[in-house]
Amino acid sequence: MHLTVSYTAVILLAAALFVIGLYGVLVRKSAIGILMSLELMSMAVMINLITFGRFVHQSPLNSWFFTVFLMVIVAAEVGIGLALVIAIYRNDRTSEVDDLDRLKG
Repeated sequence: MHLTVSYTAVILLAAALFVIGLYGVLVRKSAIGILMSLELMSMAVMINLITFGRFVHQSPLNSWFFTVFLMVIVAAEVGIGLALVIAIYRNDRTSEVDDLDRLKG
């Protein structure tokens, strides 16, 4: 049995995920929470890439290629972000974004 979902429903799902992630980035004080919200936003972008790739009726491999490429970029971003958070925590004993003032000029 083949399940068909409308493009509008998928776009609304991706928009909701993106808005939830944006809210998390703007409200969270913890650097780990901000990284998780950024990950949620990137997942919404990946859902849109796959949906638009199928909507345009090009080869589905194009949208999957860009999605896998974005997943690699996001994995590298999260790895670097977590390394920075750990390094800052070791020096300042905090991961709260509001408490970090070492980078101010």
